[in-house]
Amino acid sequence: MSTVAAKPVPKPKPRAASKPTAVESGVGHIFESRSNKGGDERNTDSFGNYLKTDVRENEEQFEKLSEIIDILVAAGYFRARIKGLSDFDKVVGGMCWCLEMSNIDIDCDLLFNDTLTIGQKIALTEKIVRVLQAMKCPFRLEPHQIQGMDCIHIFPVIQWLVKKTIQFREEMQAYIKLYSVTQFNKNHIDLNLENRKMENMIETTDVYNNPKRKYRHPKKYKINDEKMNVRTTLLEYGAGLMSELKSEASESSNSEDKETAVKSEEPKTIIREMNVENSFRVSAAVIGSIISDKAEEIQVLAEEYAKRQKEMMENSLEMREKTIKSKILETKKAIESAEKQKVVNERDIIKLSDEIEALKSEQSKVSPKIKTQSEEEIEKRKKFILIHDSLQSQKEEYIDFCNQEKIRLQNELKQISKQEVESEDENEIKAEVEREKEKHRKVKLLLAERNKAVAIMQRKLDDIPSRAELSQYQKRFYELYNQVSAKHNETKKFYILYNQLDDTKIHLNKELNLLNSILTNFNQAANNPTIREQFLSQFEQIVGNIKQAKLQIEKRKQMEKMKKDQLNEQYVDLVEKQRLYYKAVKEFTEECRKNEQLIVELQKLSK
Repeated sequence: MSTVAAKPVPKPKPRAASKPTAVESGVGHIFESRSNKGGDERNTDSFGNYLKTDVRENEEQFEKLSEIIDILVAAGYFRARIKGLSDFDKVVGGMCWCLEMSNIDIDCDLLFNDTLTIGQKIALTEKIVRVLQAMKCPFRLEPHQIQGMDCIHIFPVIQWLVKKTIQFREEMQAYIKLYSVTQFNKNHIDLNLENRKMENMIETTDVYNNPKRKYRHPKKYKINDEKMNVRTTLLEYGAGLMSELKSEASESSNSEDKETAVKSEEPKTIIREMNVENSFRVSAAVIGSIISDKAEEIQVLAEEYAKRQKEMMENSLEMREKTIKSKILETKKAIESAEKQKVVNERDIIKLSDEIEALKSEQSKVSPKIKTQSEEEIEKRKKFILIHDSLQSQKEEYIDFCNQEKIRLQNELKQISKQEVESEDENEIKAEVEREKEKHRKVKLLLAERNKAVAIMQRKLDDIPSRAELSQYQKRFYELYNQVSAKHNETKKFYILYNQLDDTKIHLNKELNLLNSILTNFNQAANNPTIREQFLSQFEQIVGNIKQAKLQIEKRKQMEKMKKDQLNEQYVDLVEKQRLYYKAVKEFTEECRKNEQLIVELQKLSK
């Protein structure tokens, strides 16, 4: 990785990163044949083939993955049908989409894109798990299961998220439909509604306009006069009462005939004799008199109602203020806990960096041993393992034999002890027993030495990492290298941007000072010819300095362009070497395969 040098400017600037870190330098020679293109996080083997790691490839996993994709597509996430995307992008993108469509208030950013690094992917999976816990998801899911594409455990979570999404979509659909109908009714007239209103109005007018009995004559059946019967019926239904009264009153005033006056009194007497059905109804005049009498009391009650309503509003505002203050306190507490967590995370980062340094030192110790090993040494170790196994079996057989011999000797000892008379060969037997014990002790010591040697050899074999462990180390170091490289490039861009902005600021300040000096001296130069000549000469000198600065900048630009062209040529050469390297490796593997086939055929012919 190239270094970044700060530009020489008058103001002090932050020092740029001069060299790659120890991790970069320690890992760079392992991956010197690979180029870091845009922070690609794919893992490849020595032949350039893509490796899928940390995924249990079985039929059940593939079935669950296909079901997950089908569910996401059915829910409306059509991005999952793109064949060029990886399974991780489809599944995690679908989960982020479901969380966004669920309209859940969360305090994190679930922005997903295709160019995430390993660290950003891990952080995104941790955020997803935290949001699922906040949503009270009934299924437990861990970040490493999402990172490792454990589709068996991801499938029920996806099902639950899709159900929540569809449920919220239906609720939102009903709300939007109701809102749209309300807005339509505000600005447009519903003709059907107007027609229904007219029909209701007609029905009500028919009800009110239909004749309705108001009075009832108590002795109507006794009236024999037909004219009197008609007038009584009309008066019962409230028709012709006022007209009769008015006409009869005018006639009584104009005429002095007493009979006419008697006739005018007949409707009144008939009405008094009738039973009024609505005698208990309150008339409008009575209501008006009540309102006029109680006007002051009604006004006092209205003022008291307004006062109480205002107090309720103030109480609600106080409650809102209290809730806002409590939320502010909770937010401050959350910020303090986040700061504490930040300190803990920084300590963890320091510990992890120390562990990385320790792993690097161990790798530097192990790598020369791995490189110096040959096939002969490996064969020797295999032979030692076989010898260890055979010695282990011999040890077990010997222990069984010793136990049997011990039992036999104990039986013989019991038989000898039962004899009443000691034999003449007792001393010889004791000497033989001592000799056998000494032999047994020596054999046990020899066996212990052999076991110790075997254990030492076993530890040495365990210290040598296997191919799977080496590939895992290689993958992790490659991920670490990509992270450090991406961070270094980002820092480098920030330094370049800072230097550019600082230079722009300096030039703008110079331009501003120059314009201010011209503005202050222009009036004096315009009035005095000598000052004018000095002003013009200074102005020409300033223009010359600006041209020189421009030439220097253009020269510097040409130099940077030449450096860029040289680096591009070096990059093209490296790409060509990489292509030749992969081609040579492919040819070498093909020749190795042919060689193995020929060896097998030769062995068959030799048999």
